[in-house]
Amino acid sequence: MSEIKWTKEQLQAIQEKGSNILVAAAAGSGKTAVLVERIIHKIIDEKMDIDKILVVTFTNAAASEMREKILEAIYKKLEENPENIHLQRQIILLNKANICTIHSFCLDVIHNHFYEIDIPSNFKIADSQEIELLKQEVIDDLFEQKYVNNDSNFIQLLETYTNYRGDEALQELLLNIYKFIQSSPFPNKWLQEKLNLFQINNKNIIQSIWGKIIIQEVKEEIEEAIMQLEKIKTKMLPFPELVKFYQIIEEDKIKLKEIQINSSWNEIYQKMSTLNFSKWPIDKKVTNELKEEAKAIRDNIKKKIKENITKLINCSEEKVIEDLENMYPILQKLSNLVIEFSQNFAQKKKEKNCIDFNDIEHFALKILIDENNKPTEVAKKYQEKFKEIAIDEYQDSNLVQETILTSISKDNNIFMVGDVKQSIYKFRQARPELFLQKYETYKNKENKKEKDNLKIQLFRNFRSRQNILDITNLLFESIMSKKLGDINYNEDEYLNYGATYPEQEKIKNYAGVAQIEIIDLKEDESITAFEGEEESQEVERIEDDILEAKFVADKIQTLLKSNYMVYDKKQGYRIIKPKDIVILLRATSNLAQIYEKELADLKLPVFSDTSSSYLDTVEIQTILAVLKIVDNPLQDIPLVVVLRSPICNLTDNDLITIRLTDKNCS
Repeated sequence: MSEIKWTKEQLQAIQEKGSNILVAAAAGSGKTAVLVERIIHKIIDEKMDIDKILVVTFTNAAASEMREKILEAIYKKLEENPENIHLQRQIILLNKANICTIHSFCLDVIHNHFYEIDIPSNFKIADSQEIELLKQEVIDDLFEQKYVNNDSNFIQLLETYTNYRGDEALQELLLNIYKFIQSSPFPNKWLQEKLNLFQINNKNIIQSIWGKIIIQEVKEEIEEAIMQLEKIKTKMLPFPELVKFYQIIEEDKIKLKEIQINSSWNEIYQKMSTLNFSKWPIDKKVTNELKEEAKAIRDNIKKKIKENITKLINCSEEKVIEDLENMYPILQKLSNLVIEFSQNFAQKKKEKNCIDFNDIEHFALKILIDENNKPTEVAKKYQEKFKEIAIDEYQDSNLVQETILTSISKDNNIFMVGDVKQSIYKFRQARPELFLQKYETYKNKENKKEKDNLKIQLFRNFRSRQNILDITNLLFESIMSKKLGDINYNEDEYLNYGATYPEQEKIKNYAGVAQIEIIDLKEDESITAFEGEEESQEVERIEDDILEAKFVADKIQTLLKSNYMVYDKKQGYRIIKPKDIVILLRATSNLAQIYEKELADLKLPVFSDTSSSYLDTVEIQTILAVLKIVDNPLQDIPLVVVLRSPICNLTDNDLITIRLTDKNCS
């Protein structure tokens, strides 16, 4: 195998040291290979012991793969120098090296220092189902106690958040808040800080966080409306017959700008309250299509302003402040209830000698950080131990994990790899803004001063062809902004071609361009069968998912029949085969079987990892035969065989239950 030729940026990521380093690694840029090579470089070239490096991966599978690659690299070097004692030592140390997920590391911290937080050494990690049952038990007991004591604060919360049907809404709210705040290093402190934001001490709503957000949103909505009106007006200007129409458009712009230039809440509220759009002219003699296009745009803008802006600013500043002042004591009571639940839940887990997934991080944090938010003596020992901390998929870290890893670092030895555009776990309270803050403040090598942290950008893509990158850049540049996607996608963020595919221009039946197929899913019209089917067939409405699956199956069949050429690393260019094609779905649980069926109907081989292959009568008979020969001791035990939907047109959730009774299956 030929030696890898690293790019200048990749070599920087492998070799640089002396400061914290953020590697912004785009898709296909070889970030995993770079991370592994950096660790190998530390071990082999810098003579660093592997157990002096903490490598935090996102999954256990990634950790195992990294161990294998490191071990393989060490053995390869040992073949060149069998007498190297340092390399021999690394093979032994690799078994206890900290190459793991953040939760595995936190568990290691807890097991080694459980006495610091007064928990028994033989604690167990409860599974999710047990924890959910325990939560419900705690919240039921808490609510029952409040009812018995006729707690006035609790009664007020019930009146605010529930109805006559029950208290489930308040329970759900409490549990959701509890779950959300667990992503904060200090949940109760975070809760109080956010609660204090509802106190408007200076009686100026514009200066509050809420006022700033609302006013910004209003001005952006108006700016967008003005831009749309200006655009359609420009299109209408060359046509004299449209003059009275674009004069109305100009009046609209003036009215909206009068609102936009105001900075006072009450001024904007007053302007919005009196905003009145002029009536659209009626002139049947004007047949220019721009007239109707402009009317549609204007009507949509009027609707959005009515629905969005008037909801944001629908009362005076005095009324808003009054509402916030009335809201604060309610939220204070809710906050207290959440904290009380947290304490009771923690006590219940302690009684059962178990911890949950959130406790793993929080207990480790309690061991590593003191009450003043300073590293403890335990944390300082880890600071001495680890010469480097490497974090993979950094864009999906949360604030608890950030605090833990920072507490055991030397402030100049954290190596982070990630891509904010691939952050997908915000629903689990991942904080991509942690990545962005460093991305904006860390410096490139050329601009870095001595005390600055280093940013390295890996934007060369070694996975895809130029045509794929071109369309990806086009789409991302069109839709991704600071507001939508957390980053302004421009030429500085482009994926750049770095692969070395053989020339394909002269290859017959090679398209060489990316294609986007758009299926028009009309809501009210029936969609008839595809071309080639009888027109006399009964017209029927085809469900959207089925229609898309039919289209994909038809597209695949066309590709296979056209002798389309693909590149094979072993053979070079060759005719496409079914195994070369993969269908990527956002979710497979409900869709996979639809696609399987449509492909199978066209006699195309298909497999998905979410369901069994299609079972025929012989296969079912075989299952039944096996069940019939089960020994006597099992005859009274119900046996459930789960067969997925390929038979009997079952849905994804259907089961076939075969109950064993006296060795006869029914």
